[in-house]
Amino acid sequence: MWHASPRGAGKKMKERTRVLAESLRSLLEEGKTGPVLALLDGLHPSDAADVLGMLNPEERVLLFSIWDAEYSSDVLREMDEEEQLEVVRGLAGDVAARILENMNPDDAADLLGRLPSGAAHEILGTLDPKVAGKLKKLLAHGRETAGGLMTPEAMRLSDELTVGEVLEALRLVPEDVELIYYVYFHDKDQRLSGVCSLRELIMADPDTPVKEIMHTNLVTIGPDESREKVAALIDRYDLLSLPVVDGEGRLLGIITVDDVMEVVEREAKEDIMSLAGTVLERGEGQDLHSLLSTRIPWLAGAFLVEVVLVGSLLRWGSGMMRDHVALIFFIPVVLMLASTLSLQSSSRMLVEIREGSGIGFLLRRRLVLETFLGLAFGTVAGLVIFLLARTLGELSRLGVAVAIAVGITCLLASFLGAALPAFLGALGRDPVKASGPRLISLTDVVGVLIYLLVARLLLAR
Repeated sequence: MWHASPRGAGKKMKERTRVLAESLRSLLEEGKTGPVLALLDGLHPSDAADVLGMLNPEERVLLFSIWDAEYSSDVLREMDEEEQLEVVRGLAGDVAARILENMNPDDAADLLGRLPSGAAHEILGTLDPKVAGKLKKLLAHGRETAGGLMTPEAMRLSDELTVGEVLEALRLVPEDVELIYYVYFHDKDQRLSGVCSLRELIMADPDTPVKEIMHTNLVTIGPDESREKVAALIDRYDLLSLPVVDGEGRLLGIITVDDVMEVVEREAKEDIMSLAGTVLERGEGQDLHSLLSTRIPWLAGAFLVEVVLVGSLLRWGSGMMRDHVALIFFIPVVLMLASTLSLQSSSRMLVEIREGSGIGFLLRRRLVLETFLGLAFGTVAGLVIFLLARTLGELSRLGVAVAIAVGITCLLASFLGAALPAFLGALGRDPVKASGPRLISLTDVVGVLIYLLVARLLLAR
């Protein structure tokens, strides 16, 4: 039996993981494979994945090559994506095939889809033909779609049965069939017709026709729909699994809530990293070169925009700023307001997109609302800055110029922050790419340009 411990739960757990990893490394160096397997025996797959994450790639490959395929497949599923790929690429084709045969079809297909095509075809050729056929069908769907996320091993029975016959059939279900808490039913044409929870079946009279208790108002999804829509439906209707159907209503498979949670967690991490101007770094053994290579492109891009574009604009307005030195004092305020408002608006828009709102809804409501919020905040900020300029003894024209520039900048920053993610979403691109460093650099350029243009118009001699 596995003894589960929460992953990363405190210093004691981390220390235990470190000690286990060091012990495994020493035993592997001595060639004592028996004690190695005994040491890992009994660990929950999630805990074993943590331990293996502290080994180097060669040690992980060696372990998987001598490990029981059934248990090692559970551990492989818990590992980071990059570590999974390293292990599968390092194993002999027949060993990798045995491990994949013991994985759930959706997990195996997801892993194969991330391998180079040559390596994936080699493993598929080694697999049992029946398993390979299932995986090929799943691989035909994109990784980011419901079809790529589903498992075809779903419990489906005829809706002509009685409750007693259904319960008897459940006792004969193979281990690889996903039961969860629902049993799906189909009509004589194999179209999905209803669903029952296991609790409803257990509580019902065995002689009752299943048609009398099953739910026919089904929530389903097509295989080409996005993963975001899958997550939104499961969240909206509090489902434990979601049936995937074809154009004629036939059940292709189901998506379980744990699969969705893994996707949501991974995408949330990637979104956070993207907002911060970096990428999700896999594993714990990242060297300095790897860390720098993931961040330098973002920093270099932002640096070039600020130096070339913003610097050029400031140089263009340098003569005017020599005549009105107070203009320089308010540039940081303009940049701060533009960056803050644009990020706030983009964050709200991203929430709407993640919740599955349609683009038309976004344009009508959130975009308009964020624009008006920018206008309102810009008006207040402009008035405050005008009064501040007056208290500093500056000319009325300068105070008006700064106030108007700040107001227009706030309006446009809020509009851009909301509009760009919606625009990318409408094009089918990742809306997060329109936020973070890219958005800040854009609003810096727009803010400085508007500030200097308004000042030039109002302060011209």
